[in-house]
Amino acid sequence: MNVDINKLPSQIIYNNLKEMVRAKNTAHDSIFKFHWKKMWPFSLIWPQVDFIRIVRLMDELRKNVVSQKALVKEAKSKALKFEDLFLGTIPPYLESFDTSCKCLADVAQWKQDMLEKKLHHDVKMMRDVSEYNNLLKAYEKAQDELVKAGEFVRLGWVEMLKGYMENEEKCPQ
Repeated sequence: MNVDINKLPSQIIYNNLKEMVRAKNTAHDSIFKFHWKKMWPFSLIWPQVDFIRIVRLMDELRKNVVSQKALVKEAKSKALKFEDLFLGTIPPYLESFDTSCKCLADVAQWKQDMLEKKLHHDVKMMRDVSEYNNLLKAYEKAQDELVKAGEFVRLGWVEMLKGYMENEEKCPQ
């Protein structure tokens, strides 16, 4: 039985995950990475980080998590034997990814509120950074969980590729 790897449910899910992670990492970099365009006078020329857009992107990614869960559930029923381990690692990863996206959206929303000078908890003309610090700690914890879950996905993917190669050797074209 010769199988095209590009048509395997695992490959489709893996490609979807890569795109989702790429989008989230771009948003992360926009918020946290130092960039010369953020410095004066360049900040007068180039627009600043669009935190509202990041919040919307994180909401879209969280919606994609739901659709990916449904895709994984469907894929498990159609999967070949060597795909089972990989598909089993995806739901916990998606949960961690969802939590990480929520925390990143919270950080972006806080920064947007500060830009708009919305005051939190009736603080008068003073920045309460403890709330922001708590958001950052929650995001850091969510990122740690995501990285741990990502290692299991990576190991599952390696095992899936080994199984695919063994399957191809047994059933050459």
